[in-house]
Amino acid sequence: MIDPNNQPLNEDPFIEDFTIEQYRELLRLAKVNYQFVPYESIPFGEKFILWRHDCDFSLNRSLKLAEIESEEGVASTYFINPHCEFYNLLEATQAKLVEHILEMGHSLGLHFDAGFHETSSEAELEEQIAFEASMLEYFFGVKPFAFSFHNPDEALLAYEDETYGGLLNCYSKKFKKEIPYCSDSNGYWRYRRLREVLHDATDPCLQVLTHPGWWQNRPMLPMERADRCIKGRGEANRALYVSSLKRMGRRNIGYDETGNQTALEGNSLDD
Repeated sequence: MIDPNNQPLNEDPFIEDFTIEQYRELLRLAKVNYQFVPYESIPFGEKFILWRHDCDFSLNRSLKLAEIESEEGVASTYFINPHCEFYNLLEATQAKLVEHILEMGHSLGLHFDAGFHETSSEAELEEQIAFEASMLEYFFGVKPFAFSFHNPDEALLAYEDETYGGLLNCYSKKFKKEIPYCSDSNGYWRYRRLREVLHDATDPCLQVLTHPGWWQNRPMLPMERADRCIKGRGEANRALYVSSLKRMGRRNIGYDETGNQTALEGNSLDD
């Protein structure tokens, strides 16, 4: 269960689990024993699974997981952070990624960063959640139904009402008491290994949290996966700039492989 006093149990981080191939296998395993349901219609008393993503590093990796889920015939909820340091929802390329995810039938959630607001009361939380939900609705034409906290501490997890700002609280007292939880926070299974949880299927219901940036094409250490997302974002931005040079037929000054200055001819560079 979700509890701020939980201590990590796993000494083995199971790095080999965090690949795209393994992700697909986990979905297939989950489908055998659980019914995938959205936060909008949780069938308490039945055997169900809530599958969610807190999108912390990469919307590109989020889209990749969304595609795999769509291929496997399941839908999940993508919690988006309007104040993320690693993507910007005002950028056309990033907004398009979220739109593609929603077009596949997945749900939109709010990943709420209380640290940005320095939230200090439930009254503030109500107002801030409602405002950010309206932001996402304005951007994507869909109002999120639920929210999750970004990097919650003990004080934040004390906000246990079922809803705030009109959105369902994924860390409510009801969720903590009635829905077992499994998360890949920090890029490894700190408490229970998801494969074992899904294989045993002894939980009457389950909330699974993944962070898309942790799931890559090959096994990597968590910091390597974070670096790949961060560097990939920078490389994508550079490619966007180079393509704009090509499109406008302009040039810029850079360095060649030997360190000498050279003119970058926009109309002769590859993307």
